[in-house]
Amino acid sequence: MGSITNGNAAPAYTVSNPFRDRVLAGQVCPVLSIKLITGNEIAMACKMAGIPAVFIDMEHSTLDLHTVGQLVLACNFVGVSPIVRVPSKSHWHISRALDAGAAAIVIPHVETVAEVRDLVRAAKYAPLGARGCTNSQPVLNFQHVPTLVQNELLNRETMLIPMIETPGAVDLAEEFLAVDGVDGILIGSNDLCTDMGIPGKYDDPRYQDAVTRIVLAGKKAGKPIGIGGIGPRTDLLEKWFSMGATWSLSGQDFGILQSGMKKLGENYRAINERVQQTRNLSAVPASGTM
Repeated sequence: MGSITNGNAAPAYTVSNPFRDRVLAGQVCPVLSIKLITGNEIAMACKMAGIPAVFIDMEHSTLDLHTVGQLVLACNFVGVSPIVRVPSKSHWHISRALDAGAAAIVIPHVETVAEVRDLVRAAKYAPLGARGCTNSQPVLNFQHVPTLVQNELLNRETMLIPMIETPGAVDLAEEFLAVDGVDGILIGSNDLCTDMGIPGKYDDPRYQDAVTRIVLAGKKAGKPIGIGGIGPRTDLLEKWFSMGATWSLSGQDFGILQSGMKKLGENYRAINERVQQTRNLSAVPASGTM
């Protein structure tokens, strides 16, 4: 939890961001992706399950900003970090997601260092960037905070995370991480593999070498690296966590729900088969009876 004093001995203002606390401490952090379940209950369920952060996906969903804002409020209230993937590099998507209370924002399909600098300009207050100032923000529990204090605190405590999803961007990972105001990188495994011509082939050395390069670049820069798209491949994730990566998109709301439903259906189909066999056996007349 980051804090800043306002001329007093005790901290006056704080930002709760358990995701940032964990990844900067080198702790492995699971993150639940949300595309479907937007009720406030999901925030409490994550808290009770020991999941420190949710990944609210506006790129690959129909979620609108109002829905996202309400979910962000629930997350901040219970102490789960809301990470919002915005649907574009547009400054109005970035600033509005942050104004809604996002603890971190993820920007997809970042290709150049110039784009990274533009993202910093949109996401950070001066002197790092040029984000427009507003007050009484959700991430600060709607407190009215002096602008200078607020801007310094949020520049440090809210995170800007570009995504790397192409081989060309892999080559620029160290340069991306060197830009002041960039707080880490998320690797988009599926788009990266597809762009390499190896969709879904996570065991291919070309994909694995690319991820390793980014993870080591993050370790060198002292900035956290996340890995998306391969939540079930805990063997690969653990390898890269051991190298220095700290978080992954570990599971998706609909996928988890669907998996549980499928298991329920399988269990009851098995029960039905056993029951039918028992009934059929009991219906067979005993030998020698009329």
